[in-house]
Amino acid sequence: MAKERPVILGHRGYRAKYPENTILAFKKAIEYGADGVELDVQLSKDGALIIYHDDNFEKITGDNTKIIDLTSKEIKKIKNGGEPIPTLEEVFIKLPDYSYINVEIKNVDATEMAYNTVKSFNALERVLFSSFNVEALKKLRNLDNNIDLGLLIEEKEMIDKIIPLHNELNFYSINLPVEGIEMLGLENYKTLISQLMELGLHIVFWTLNDIETLESLDGYFDAIITDNVETIVEYYNK
Repeated sequence: MAKERPVILGHRGYRAKYPENTILAFKKAIEYGADGVELDVQLSKDGALIIYHDDNFEKITGDNTKIIDLTSKEIKKIKNGGEPIPTLEEVFIKLPDYSYINVEIKNVDATEMAYNTVKSFNALERVLFSSFNVEALKKLRNLDNNIDLGLLIEEKEMIDKIIPLHNELNFYSINLPVEGIEMLGLENYKTLISQLMELGLHIVFWTLNDIETLESLDGYFDAIITDNVETIVEYYNK
């Protein structure tokens, strides 16, 4: 009997097997059974919404020029594992229109354009906008009272700010790191999550890659962001 399945999102696509944040990685995540993908949005010099995690391409080109200082024409020449660097528009053009997309805003200046792009594809209902940057989340909430916002948590210091920020911004989800188990201890983490769930918040775990961790948190999440799409999908299909 299949276990009750959470939403499964490929972290930057199917990152374990394909070049991250590329159309290929996104399509493969969905092909292998993910419900959708998580991706990162940067801004180019000429206002294109570039899908890449870091604020420069040093990892793949050796050049640490910031994305914000490169034009989209210059970025088109760069390959990530042989794959082109996509834009947010291309993601919505090339991915199936049933796929769920977690749009993480990396550059706060990309916020309004990212929102308008998603809206132009009539995709607001299948997008979770998330960010570590509270200003980006405030901008998004000012643009639209109804979109789903996710607060990304990495530092322990942010935990005490979750509820006050939720009261202000009405989050859909809190996107928690699996490292919180080490940060707080498993039982303390579960207690925190229970409190958040009682407020009606959805819990999204990143980056959840192994079955042991998944089982230790069973019942304490609504969605999983994973590098290992097949591993997680197969677990729920058993």
